[in-house]
Amino acid sequence: MSEVVPAAEHNPYAALHATLDKMMDDTVRIPGTKAWILLCGYAIGETAEVCGFADAFVKEHGHGIILVCTEKHAALARMYAHRFLKVVLASDDLMRAMLRSNYIDHNRFEPDYPLSACWIDRGFGQSDGIKYMWRYPERGGISETDMMRFVLRLPWNAKMDPPVISDEAQERAWQLGREAGIRLGRSVLLCPINNSAKKFPTVFWVAVADRLKELGYTVLTNMGGWKPHNGLDTMPIPGTIPVDLPIDTVIPFIHLCGRVITGTNGMSFLIMLGGLKTFKMTQLLPTSKEVSNEHSSLGFRAPTYQDGSAMIASYHYMSPELVLDSPLNEFMIAYDESPEELQRLGRVVAEQDTSDKASFMRLAGNGQPFIEAHAKWLRDMV
Repeated sequence: MSEVVPAAEHNPYAALHATLDKMMDDTVRIPGTKAWILLCGYAIGETAEVCGFADAFVKEHGHGIILVCTEKHAALARMYAHRFLKVVLASDDLMRAMLRSNYIDHNRFEPDYPLSACWIDRGFGQSDGIKYMWRYPERGGISETDMMRFVLRLPWNAKMDPPVISDEAQERAWQLGREAGIRLGRSVLLCPINNSAKKFPTVFWVAVADRLKELGYTVLTNMGGWKPHNGLDTMPIPGTIPVDLPIDTVIPFIHLCGRVITGTNGMSFLIMLGGLKTFKMTQLLPTSKEVSNEHSSLGFRAPTYQDGSAMIASYHYMSPELVLDSPLNEFMIAYDESPEELQRLGRVVAEQDTSDKASFMRLAGNGQPFIEAHAKWLRDMV
């Protein structure tokens, strides 16, 4: 007969897991109420996806949701507070303990049991895997928002809700706009800060700002969330007006400006989720000059998946349903280009010159713009 080994020797995290169990009972669960417990421990974009699908999730699975997110996403959670029974804020250390200690059995999908509500924990994050299917024509295999539908076990046509902008946030946006001296519909907010992707050199952003000013726009730099590691060497962008925007004021502030230019990150996803209809958005896709771009339904033929990953950061691939009827344009910008070429690209972006080779648009298998060719089934998702 084999010897029974104590549980702690099987699980080196046994003591930690016991502590987490007690925390769940004391702090997270609602006595007498069956509820789903969704953990959001990644970036703003992933948390926004979960929040956007919260209503569809309850309609599909029943019961309400207890959202557990990190403290830095509290303002985002408040924009969807009406979709949750309860919102619990956790420190980064506590969230890591729950997500990185084998505390969660990803095969379990049931109320009152904590679920990591992110496709990254299903192996879709860093491998070619399912993301490789984005390169194929027609529906494109699966988009990032499809991956969230898969993780949350939702229908493929489940819809996302836009965030709710409070009256207080709208008033604060007005106040910040007046203080900054914006002109309604004739201002552009530049968002160079990025925690998620390669940043573009200062010379590029200066060229964007200078050309916009030549065109008669008031130009601002969003300083919200700025830290030494995620901004430019010089912040704000030289020649622009700095404005420090809390997350819940970004959408109403851009509405007042008329246009935003941003890199690929969670904040840009929240902007898209907000229903991009009252202002223009330009998204910048970082790439290398070593990668050859092709406007193909198969994407471009990158030598490695990592080099080709800029394409799948495009909303045409990541969340095509949000692009429908949206005044969005996207440009693929090589961050390692010469200063002269970066200055030229800055002017291209400022002018929204979609005839330039840097302008990006996904094409369907028949050569038509993907969004136009597939508008019928995309419209069922918005």
